[in-house]
Amino acid sequence: MPVPHPETGLPPRCEICGIGTVRIGKLPRIGLRPLVYVYKCDACNQITSVEPERQEEAIRRRPGAARRPRR
Repeated sequence: MPVPHPETGLPPRCEICGIGTVRIGKLPRIGLRPLVYVYKCDACNQITSVEPERQEEAIRRRPGAARRPRR
């Protein structure tokens, strides 16, 4: 289950226990699949994934959606 990645670049907190997670890996972008960072909570062994590219794309699309075509 993807978790929002904070803008500060810190690892996300565990959804179950709230303790900070540790980055255990990175799955590279291949084809249409986005870059994914994988984090693990040492306390409860919960695995979390973050897709930073999707958040960046969403931010970029917002201003462009308001543009109107020229006449």
